[in-house]
Amino acid sequence: MKKVLPHVTAVLVFLIITLAYLYPVLQGKTIYGADTQSYIGMSKEAHDYNETHDDQALWTNSMFGGMPTYQICMDQPDTVLKYIDSALRILPGPSYRVFLYLAGFYVLLLLFGVNPYMAIAGSIAFAFGSYNLIIIVAGHNTKAVAIAYMAPIIASIWYALRKNPWTGSALLAFFLGMGLYANHVQIIYYTLFVVIILGISELVFAIKEKQVSGFFKRIGILCIGALVAVGLNATRLLTTSEYVKATMRGESNGLTLENSDSHGLDKDYITAWSYGVGESMTLMIPDFMGGASAGQLDEASNTAQAFAERTGLRELGRELTDSEKARIDRYVRNDPESFRPRNLAEFMYSYSMPLYWGDQPFTAGPVYAGAIVCFLFVLGLMVVPQRQRWWLLASAILGLLLSWGRNFMPLTDFFIDFVPMYNKFRTVSMTLTITCLAMCIMAALALKEMFSDSIDNKRKLKYLYISAGITASVCLLFAIFPSLAGDFRAPGDAAFTGDYAFLQDTLPADRKDMLSSDAMRSFLFIILTAAVLYVHVKGWLKSKAVSVSLLGMLVAVDMIGVAARYLNADSFVDNKNVVTERKPSPADDYILRDKSLDYRVLDLTVDIFNSSAPSYFHKTVGGYSAVKLRRYQELIDIQLAPEIAAFTQGLREIASESGIDSLFEKSGVLNMLNTKYVIFHPSAIPLMNKYAYGNAWLVDRIRFAENADEEISLLDDVDLREVLVMDKQFASEVPENRFETEGADIQLVSYEPGKLKYLVTAPTPQMAVFSEIFYYKGWKAVRDNGEELPILRGNYLLRAVYLPQGSYELDFRFDPKSYSIGNVLEIISSVLLTLAFACIIFAKFRKNRTAA
Repeated sequence: MKKVLPHVTAVLVFLIITLAYLYPVLQGKTIYGADTQSYIGMSKEAHDYNETHDDQALWTNSMFGGMPTYQICMDQPDTVLKYIDSALRILPGPSYRVFLYLAGFYVLLLLFGVNPYMAIAGSIAFAFGSYNLIIIVAGHNTKAVAIAYMAPIIASIWYALRKNPWTGSALLAFFLGMGLYANHVQIIYYTLFVVIILGISELVFAIKEKQVSGFFKRIGILCIGALVAVGLNATRLLTTSEYVKATMRGESNGLTLENSDSHGLDKDYITAWSYGVGESMTLMIPDFMGGASAGQLDEASNTAQAFAERTGLRELGRELTDSEKARIDRYVRNDPESFRPRNLAEFMYSYSMPLYWGDQPFTAGPVYAGAIVCFLFVLGLMVVPQRQRWWLLASAILGLLLSWGRNFMPLTDFFIDFVPMYNKFRTVSMTLTITCLAMCIMAALALKEMFSDSIDNKRKLKYLYISAGITASVCLLFAIFPSLAGDFRAPGDAAFTGDYAFLQDTLPADRKDMLSSDAMRSFLFIILTAAVLYVHVKGWLKSKAVSVSLLGMLVAVDMIGVAARYLNADSFVDNKNVVTERKPSPADDYILRDKSLDYRVLDLTVDIFNSSAPSYFHKTVGGYSAVKLRRYQELIDIQLAPEIAAFTQGLREIASESGIDSLFEKSGVLNMLNTKYVIFHPSAIPLMNKYAYGNAWLVDRIRFAENADEEISLLDDVDLREVLVMDKQFASEVPENRFETEGADIQLVSYEPGKLKYLVTAPTPQMAVFSEIFYYKGWKAVRDNGEELPILRGNYLLRAVYLPQGSYELDFRFDPKSYSIGNVLEIISSVLLTLAFACIIFAKFRKNRTAA
């Protein structure tokens, strides 16, 4: 019981601190982030299908003309991890993710030999890092869960290399499996960097100790665990691996127009969110760069006082209550024009200010590792044993350098050009997850050493003076001389002119005050933490439990104090107010009356290629996805976006119905995508396109293109209703290139997301073009007599089929082999994982029984 009690205590502490911090979840509230809203729109068609069918939709036509659901909402039906994950989600809303942060890091520290009560403090430091909470507010739920599994994945590998290889391998199978199941491969990929650094470090020590063969034996056992973890996620991994080759993250299609010959993502796209070199100080001083792009200032700020002079509003003299904030939120959300602030506090609360002045385009908040963590990290560089010290330091530095992205291009170029898969991911600032993880581990291990007898007290005090002196001095320097950080001006400040020109002076002044205040805050936390360690080392505080408890409280106040700036009660909304069943606009209502089986909609009222909102009701030519098909992105860049721009410009200049028809007639790419409706105002009747080509049509002839550039360019030059543009690679698949279409017909008679049925009438062989997106894996076209017809690619990204003579039904079905194979592998791996843990439990039981 004594062995179990500390862990029971830890779980209870984690539950209490999680639910206390996120108390609105106990009131029936939740967080409704932007990514959650996007997910609801993009997954609607597939979810509707799944609710009424035994199989699941692996394809949706709701976005970008059509795409697989692998990275949208595909379920993994045959893995045991599905049931484990469901059991863990018993905690309400975001509390599940925060609890996972705490529990995952706690497991790591236990495996690293840290005292359970000290591990609780370390877990709080990691879990409440600002980035971990900011992504929950944004709705990056899969990323949050993947981050939670980073620590136990690394711990499992360390345990296998240093302790028991078979137990470590089994733990790796479970934790890596759960990490992959979270479905944020980028975080797991970054975790691999830490694993490689750890592996190199252990190999060096194995060589020194002449234990190389034992090292590689353990690596082999770990590989078994890793393979089981992959097998547990085989369905998603196989389908995604297959799909990613055809996406923006895959290889070039041979297109050289618009510099489209890159492999993977464009470098500017990859490095758009690069952390600034100076901005790295936010790891220790949170508001070093102003905090969030849209932040709040109180009525004591320079900006508030300037507004007071101009508006005559008086100071309230206190914080707004929750009910007062709720009242303002209702006005701002529903009727902002009628809102009349009653005092300066209400006025400032109703406006967000551009406080961030760093290198990123915008940000929801800084990456704050913790002032105490930074202090203990520096202390750890002197007290943590070398075998742990160097791989943690290397990991922290690598994560930091990679996060600089375009601000440190020599390293960034190397990784993009030479490190496998690095160019598949964007937002390089995310590598700071590595840095924060490594710093928290080092900090916890530093505490472990300071409370152990491995170092004499004289050296402990020496290292304490050095580490506290370095970190506290830096904070104090910026607290007294904040201008050392820069001029506090953001590029967007110049936009404030006229009546708001004063903001060009008040905002920099407020940013300066914020930095100075936070630097002093960090200074105080470092001094207080150093003081607790000092009195413990000196022996003035005899109780180790009291010292650890004091440190834990300091860590909690430090970390939660900053985290609460970004995730707090204001981040929640009532579950009853979360409208997952969205109300259609009058324009949506009009279109929904059309019961045609399949057509597409262009919604000009949203950011067409960065919003999935229209996909909730319609099949659209736009959408939002970081893994859209590369060919569709190329079509957007070279044909679709310019065509839409010309169409919208024409709408402004042409008022007559005939003029609008003329615009539609010229929009060949929209027509081939069967764009039947255009929404130009939510409350207006949408424009109907009578020139849309329909679900399928028969062409008179084929024009073969020499290469990708010619193929996509020809979409401008030919009548796509009569001519099919096709790459010459498909010429051998088509016996002829001219067709007599008189008396021939093809009609869509049945539609489901991954199942389409057409009725064909072909007196002579025909070439049919379908307004459906070509994807090279999984789609089959089968006649009613069982004959499979090859699906070719035409008009750069549409499906085309050479139709034999006759009258028959033609079925299109999406049935990827990778999905079926993955399901089988998941069943096998689930059995292996279950057997592995059964063996471990049995061995433990037998050992205890023998000892008794």
